[in-house]
Amino acid sequence: MRIALDLTSTPKSKTGIGRYMLGLIKGLQEVDNENEYYLFAQDDDLSGFGVYKDNFHMVPCNHKVLRKQWVRIIWEQVVFPWRLKKAKADVLLCPNYSMPYPVRLVHHKMAVVNAFHDMAYFMFPELYIGWKREIFKWYIKRSARSTDKIITISENSREDIPKFCKPKNTDITVTYMGVKEAFFEGKPASDEILNKYRITGEYIYYVGTLEPRKNVKGLIEGYKLLPKETRDKYKLVITGKKGWFYDEMFCMVNRDPDLNENVIFTGFVDDQDMIPLLKRASAFAYVSLYEGFGIPVAEAMAAGVPCVTSDRSSMKEIAEGYGFLADPEKPESICSKLQEALHAHEAAGENNSVNTEDTGVINIEAQAAINRIKSAQEHARKFTWRACAEGTIKSFGEACDRRTS
Repeated sequence: MRIALDLTSTPKSKTGIGRYMLGLIKGLQEVDNENEYYLFAQDDDLSGFGVYKDNFHMVPCNHKVLRKQWVRIIWEQVVFPWRLKKAKADVLLCPNYSMPYPVRLVHHKMAVVNAFHDMAYFMFPELYIGWKREIFKWYIKRSARSTDKIITISENSREDIPKFCKPKNTDITVTYMGVKEAFFEGKPASDEILNKYRITGEYIYYVGTLEPRKNVKGLIEGYKLLPKETRDKYKLVITGKKGWFYDEMFCMVNRDPDLNENVIFTGFVDDQDMIPLLKRASAFAYVSLYEGFGIPVAEAMAAGVPCVTSDRSSMKEIAEGYGFLADPEKPESICSKLQEALHAHEAAGENNSVNTEDTGVINIEAQAAINRIKSAQEHARKFTWRACAEGTIKSFGEACDRRTS
């Protein structure tokens, strides 16, 4: 097969779908020596996808055009179908809900696989900018009727998709996202890295875009309910680029002296620093209102950090029995689970290996905490980009078979 990957909407600072595509490309290169891949990407970011195999070909597209949202949409619908025909692609993977719809006229034999990560635009419309919400809702409904195969990233999303659109093909495949080995094997941040981001002492860590669905404001409210001595001991470090509707959380922190001293916003941090920062954290908190997968949760478990996350959607699917599940809409629940996670961290730190000469309570607690952290790490190993790639390649074949039958 000649497989085209649409990377044209992926920014240089890769979060969300960008991280998904980075991991998938890594997995595809590990398992596939036969198919030919054509990666359509912005020409100022051709080296940003880790391509190293001869059967993977970068196809440069003008970044001056594609960095402009509305111009990129026009390019996708007018120019991209012809470039796909020129590349003689057998199948196209669209990772961001939309697809070049005129391709059905220009290159009708080509199959399309579309990745639907979640249904957040339908479930939480009030959390998105109006024009963006409406255009993505239209994309999802239109693409569902046109695409030959839908893949998604959790069982929860597979159940949600048919509730809001009518897929042409109802056989939706789940391909879980993967966790990089660096989260398992990497080293905690040095003092030099902490100083770089103005972090002192121990801390609770969050990673994700600053947008309403991620519920960063709710996390801050839960953190604020911790006893003052706990907040003074454990800072709250928030890593992520600004998305939309984020002003309220900054105002909340700036006008409260207690929060202002203990909440640190780092902005976007690349993996080189982010992974060590995560591994040095005392606890990780990701209490999003809704996620298609919630990759930071799996990454935190892989890093061996006690993880507080939400008791709903895919986060419960991924972390139940391994993390500390909170009601994201109740700050007191978030606070309680933060305390449990910090207690597990402290107990494990008291005794990294059980002292057989002392059967006191602290050792029992320590062993329970250590066991929970280790079991979460082992659980995280089931999420691999290799498995994601294998499932995706199978979906490519199924889409092509449907298109030609």
